[in-house]
Amino acid sequence: MRLFSSLREIAGSKEVEVEGDELSIGQALGEFAGRYEKARDVLFDKDGRLFPSVLLLVNGESTDGGAQARVKSGDVVSVLLPTAGG
Repeated sequence: MRLFSSLREIAGSKEVEVEGDELSIGQALGEFAGRYEKARDVLFDKDGRLFPSVLLLVNGESTDGGAQARVKSGDVVSVLLPTAGG
């Protein structure tokens, strides 16, 4: 999983491995958030749903399935959070 913005700071790395066979992106993000609890606050709302502002890419391509999209071994999931600036 390729991380950007505050997720990179939370994990202390620009990439993390998530193990599993044919996971949904949501499951992979849940596993990641289980390891890095602060990530849960920036990824999921109080009901455990992925914030709609989180942009997910699989192998560099936007995914129509969002958090339900399935990924397989070797896929690279990029997780981008909204940023503000001026």
